[in-house]
Amino acid sequence: MVRKKGRPVSQRFGYEALGLFESDEEVFNSPRQTGDTRAGDIKYRDVNADGIIDSYDQVPLGYGNVPQMTYGFGFTLGYKNFALSTLFQGAAQVDYLISGEAALPFQQGLSRGNLMDNIADRWTVENPDPNAFYPRLGSGSINDNFAASSWWVKKADYLRLKTLQLSYSLPKSWTGSVGIKSANVFLQGVNLVTFSSFKLWDVELDNGRGDKYPNTASYTAGIAINF
Repeated sequence: MVRKKGRPVSQRFGYEALGLFESDEEVFNSPRQTGDTRAGDIKYRDVNADGIIDSYDQVPLGYGNVPQMTYGFGFTLGYKNFALSTLFQGAAQVDYLISGEAALPFQQGLSRGNLMDNIADRWTVENPDPNAFYPRLGSGSINDNFAASSWWVKKADYLRLKTLQLSYSLPKSWTGSVGIKSANVFLQGVNLVTFSSFKLWDVELDNGRGDKYPNTASYTAGIAINF
């Protein structure tokens, strides 16, 4: 087994993917993998060079879903009676291990599993794309395609415009005559824009299953009055 001493508590382990098998001949001439392995399946590195892909070939995978760095910043700009304020938040050195039926179809048979809108991005005999998102699909766990591996580790760094607010302070000449000290009309948006290479679901959900309800954009308009 791979040594785990000295690793972070949340460190994940799995196989190092070398790409997809291009032919059945390549499968035959490669270290033996579990199950029905054919062209289009994920090829793993034989770390200990014993000719068999097993738990002794597992290595540390990525950073984990707890960011190594989180940050935020914002600014406020004012001009006459107008003010614009923002808050950005982000995370870096974080990745997700895609897993579970919500993201990987047919693990428990053809009648179970979620199909995402990228299901057409897969290896087939007619489209032997070596860079497809999904390897050759099958019914059930017929091989190690869905085992924890670097193939399913996806970068999850992001920068999100968390809040944006535009406000206007009503002139005192308007409010003073009715006994109001100050009044502000505002329009606020939350979760407006996200910049990330991760496109499968809301990148802020902090897991690789996509089975949480996403953060949604919302808009609020109102007036704040101080008597």
